[in-house]
Amino acid sequence: MAEVKIREAGAAAGRRRQAKRSDKPEGELAPDKHDIKSQMILAAAAKIFNARGFHNTSVTDVAEVLGVSKPFLYYYLKNKDYILFECSRIATEALHAMLDEVRKADVNSWERLVLIFKGYARVMTSDFGICLIRNTAPGSLPETSREKLWVGRRRLNREVEQVIAQGIADGSIRRCDPITLSFAIFGAFNWITYWYRDNGPLTPDEISERFLDVFANGVKGSSAQAAPSNTEGQG
Repeated sequence: MAEVKIREAGAAAGRRRQAKRSDKPEGELAPDKHDIKSQMILAAAAKIFNARGFHNTSVTDVAEVLGVSKPFLYYYLKNKDYILFECSRIATEALHAMLDEVRKADVNSWERLVLIFKGYARVMTSDFGICLIRNTAPGSLPETSREKLWVGRRRLNREVEQVIAQGIADGSIRRCDPITLSFAIFGAFNWITYWYRDNGPLTPDEISERFLDVFANGVKGSSAQAAPSNTEGQG
């Protein structure tokens, strides 16, 4: 049940954004045409940024993909930097909506960590999630915009470190350095954005399960022994 709720977190985040633009209560919202068109532009932009790279993509490219004029784009989104920021913000917001759902789960700390990274994999394999990781390296955005995004990323990092520390305390995670483990898991999962394909053999959940199995159980077998020396028998 917790995983089902996590899948719905991104959609819930979108409804909350729309709720802020309406006087009507959530559940009775009239579609905001400006917001819908902005979302369409952002979705197309994220795809093309991911395919070509942010620096190799112009606003003209995005306009051509959508079949609209540059002035039309500028009416909804003021410039290319802002488009990238908004694509990345959507992914960050989806991550925090996912965290909100995970916090409600009645599970031990290791199981909570599994839920977090299953949700993380789902966001990171979306166009917006891929855009967040691939296209927001230093120099891609103005420093103030990038810092706004990284405030959210650091919050996620701290929460994962806290879950690991709690797992060490409750015995569901063996003793280790929470920061090191957090970096290792995020490093593995962030790299998914560079090789994941929608038509690939594994779903995001299957990828996360395989990755987390490696972290949970390692790779060294109980009968592992040192390989023979290459110099054995020489001399």
